[in-house]
Amino acid sequence: MDVPDVGIDVPEISQVALVVEDLEDAMERYRRILGIEPWDVYYVGPPEQEEATYYGEPTEAAFEIGYAYLGDLEIEIIEPIEGNSVHRDFLDERGEGIHHLACFAFDDVYDVVESFENAGIPVVQSGTWHDTHYLYFDTRDRMNGVYFETLAGGEYDPGPDYVYPSETAAGPTDSE
Repeated sequence: MDVPDVGIDVPEISQVALVVEDLEDAMERYRRILGIEPWDVYYVGPPEQEEATYYGEPTEAAFEIGYAYLGDLEIEIIEPIEGNSVHRDFLDERGEGIHHLACFAFDDVYDVVESFENAGIPVVQSGTWHDTHYLYFDTRDRMNGVYFETLAGGEYDPGPDYVYPSETAAGPTDSE
């Protein structure tokens, strides 16, 4: 395969993201097996998600997303809820697994977009959610089956819809 030189240097990997069929089941697995918790859980979709596109066409895609940290690395788990999205495509084509790597530390995201597009790597999904513009690039054929994501903006955090596991819930025991 011909792998183009995109002409950028990624300063860090900010996030590793998985796509799953059942978000709470996945968060519980990562909590029990690797001790990763707590998870901040958000609903991402209309009406807060604006200008969402999927392969250049408008989409009403919605997701439930859990975020946790392992050191400085953000772990994201995504459950597609409805609508056309690269997340639903991934599940349908490959099943659950690592969906994308992301870098949120670029000085100029739009220079990055131009560099990717000039190298023949298009934006395949994008949108704006609470002042954060997200962009997914179709790097699957060039990066061993995973997408690449970056963000612009992101100053506003509305706070999670809930935290998993709940601090007030007893939760399952290890003997279950």
